[in-house]
Amino acid sequence: MKKIFLVFLFFSLLNNSSLVFGLNLETKLVTWADLNKLNYKTGEMPESLRQLIGKSVKIPGFAVPLEGDGGFDYIKEFLLVPTFGACIHVPPPPPNQVIQVILDEPEHFEKFLYAVWITGILEIGEYFHEGSSDFGKQTYDTESSYLIRGLKVEEYD
Repeated sequence: MKKIFLVFLFFSLLNNSSLVFGLNLETKLVTWADLNKLNYKTGEMPESLRQLIGKSVKIPGFAVPLEGDGGFDYIKEFLLVPTFGACIHVPPPPPNQVIQVILDEPEHFEKFLYAVWITGILEIGEYFHEGSSDFGKQTYDTESSYLIRGLKVEEYD
């Protein structure tokens, strides 16, 4: 009887491993329209958006590199925006249309020349990137309502 119970327990844990180990194996496709539903001034959001916090999401966009290695050959941190050219120049997009992405592993710069899919764990809060003035180009402070701990970067098809 004890063996049967242990076998049952093993298979139950295997089937519910996402609950037991805190993993969320299902990735939800998110659109920029979904993210736009957050009122970044009041913090109010629909329940559908609140349910994505801490979950794996996938969203397309364009990258604005923030941090990489010395020559930016590999990028680890960037802002993801919905349209090409929407970056940290004046005026920056509203905070609910900017995602700060921090990758687990740096990706080669060339991967970010065109639109990409980002898959990672979504956080909602207030994130701030302080701009700087490099090479005579002036950049501006940018706020974001979202942070994705990026697990995967793919070319957008």
